[in-house]
Amino acid sequence: MKPLFFSLFIIGSFTVSGQCAKKQRRQLLADCGSEQQKQEETLTVFSKSKAEFDTVKKVANGKIDSLRNVEKQLLACFLNYSGFLYRLKELKAELPSLKHTFKSDEVPIHSEFLVPIESTLSAVFVFDTVSEKTDLGDLSVKEQNKVLRRKLDEYKRYSLSNAIRLGEIKECRARISSFSPRMDSMFRVYKVLANDLNSDSWKLQDRLKQEEAVFRKKGPKDFPEAYFLTFPEVFPGFVSIQQLSTPIQNTSFEYAFPVADERDDVRIFESIEGAAVFPGGREKMNDFIAANLRNPESVEQGIISGKVYVKFVVSEKGEIAAVQVLKGIPACPECGEEAIRLINSMSNWIPAKQDGKAVKSYVGLPVKFE
Repeated sequence: MKPLFFSLFIIGSFTVSGQCAKKQRRQLLADCGSEQQKQEETLTVFSKSKAEFDTVKKVANGKIDSLRNVEKQLLACFLNYSGFLYRLKELKAELPSLKHTFKSDEVPIHSEFLVPIESTLSAVFVFDTVSEKTDLGDLSVKEQNKVLRRKLDEYKRYSLSNAIRLGEIKECRARISSFSPRMDSMFRVYKVLANDLNSDSWKLQDRLKQEEAVFRKKGPKDFPEAYFLTFPEVFPGFVSIQQLSTPIQNTSFEYAFPVADERDDVRIFESIEGAAVFPGGREKMNDFIAANLRNPESVEQGIISGKVYVKFVVSEKGEIAAVQVLKGIPACPECGEEAIRLINSMSNWIPAKQDGKAVKSYVGLPVKFE
């Protein structure tokens, strides 16, 4: 009787265990179905919140683009203003009455202004989704239950992470919305500054024209070097060695002036039979400049334009040396560096001649940036 009883007990235990496993499976399937429904409801709320965030973000990015554009305008106004102011100060001329004396550190930078919401604008939100399908295949009931429990745990983990992200979306949306009025205020500040700079620039430009008119009327004698450097086109053929320590040569290359070489007694002739020229003449030189000049970014963006006047030595062999900037663009030191690089990249020139022999000479050249 004992063996029979023991066998019946084992059979009964397996039966109860199997029934419990099946009951657990039904419960697990029901729980997974409930979690799937919750996930779909949360996804609907998440999608709506994300759409609202994207709308606020799009509006903010539009304002940032406007800030960036008006900042470029402001920078152009500031560089224009600085250029006129610099030239007048070089002339030691009396300045007109200005609204404000601007300094570079007083011009706000939009990228620094946006630092508080920089990370917010770059935030990306992704909804974690548990797949609806679960392949139970030919697994036993116990194995099926293990798979279902893992899936149920996944639902709960994703439910928590999605709830956290949903809260983050709302916080980011509120942060951008609260910052938006500050961007509007900054836009107005940019506009006011640009208007003031333009107004002062007109005054400075008019004053500069007055100085040029006086120089044109009374010159070229008895004017300091700064006037020849500031207005090189007024008297392009006149250079006074006694008056001008660093004369500017005009574009015809027909003028050379003597400068003692610091290393020896070599002199650069004042009176020459033939000036140094670029191989092929002016036309070929212009082609070379057009093909090889690299405009700085500020020039490419249309913020800066102007001429850089350079002076260099052409040796008896036509080699270029001692390139230096006589007059640059105050707001664009990169333009001066590029002009020097350009001249140094030229091939040998045809040297100047004196008494039928090749001689060392100075050449002046304006390099135009626009």
